[in-house]
Amino acid sequence: MFGETIEIVEGLQITVLGMLIVFIVLVLLMAIIKVMEKVVYKIQAKDVAPAKDTAPSKLAPAEVSQPAAAAVPDAGSDLELVAVIAAAVAANLGVKPSDLVIRSIVRMPETAPIWSLSGRSDLMTSRSINRY
Repeated sequence: MFGETIEIVEGLQITVLGMLIVFIVLVLLMAIIKVMEKVVYKIQAKDVAPAKDTAPSKLAPAEVSQPAAAAVPDAGSDLELVAVIAAAVAANLGVKPSDLVIRSIVRMPETAPIWSLSGRSDLMTSRSINRY
């Protein structure tokens, strides 16, 4: 067993066979995940569809108009938000807030996966903050 020698051709055959088995298993795992994904989305679509159909019949017209009026932010809160963001950026960069020129602030949609957001959060907390 341990004293036997194998030729290069036999070694290559074993290597290729091992790699072939690994790739076949990976393809099977990928197929299983795709099937599970389709099943889960079908179940979620069935759960969401009845909720959308029943929601309009339960809401009164007065209830629908109130959230629309509350969703309009006033200019004072926008200026306060800009001031807070400018102060945070200035503190992070170590400059005076008056030295910054903010041209626009646009909220980006959260399209990144949760693991990406978690990694980004860990990276930001690991950096040292210069305190005065």
